[in-house]
Amino acid sequence: MHDLPEKQTLCRGKFIAMVSVGGWEFVERTRGNTPVGIIAMTPDRRVLLISQFRVPLAAEVIEIPAGLVGDHDGDENEAWELAAQRELFEETGYSAECVELLSEGPTSAGLASERIMLVRASGLTKRGAAQGDGTEQITLHEVPLAEVDAWLAAKFRAGVLIDPKVYAALYFLGK
Repeated sequence: MHDLPEKQTLCRGKFIAMVSVGGWEFVERTRGNTPVGIIAMTPDRRVLLISQFRVPLAAEVIEIPAGLVGDHDGDENEAWELAAQRELFEETGYSAECVELLSEGPTSAGLASERIMLVRASGLTKRGAAQGDGTEQITLHEVPLAEVDAWLAAKFRAGVLIDPKVYAALYFLGK
């Protein structure tokens, strides 16, 4: 365990704060600091991926469905399992019989304090259309597992950014 100096808030916005500990500046979320990334494959072996335009990158990004635990007012103590179910449905229109924790680790260890939980969703059932949370414009991609490598390569060649968590998801799917 390291003895760290006191944390100082340098700047605080609605969703993030820039802080400093011993001169090391980094970002932390002001609420909902734990994201869940959902690794999901349909019964007919289609990987669920999403894409959306990401303002900080000024580009479209292919990602796994994901969202923050406890980021809604009144849900600060939300269980990660409920957040994973909620985000899966919001972003894909699918529900899962089961979600299991596979891994947890930093998203960007030198820049942010958050740690993402990668979870596998199984027993999927299509319940409706992907809708996002009202602030997102998400496109759902249901890509056959056997074709996902070629599909991702084509997207990359077309200039679409691929979040590396997509490749972690493929690892956990046994690809």
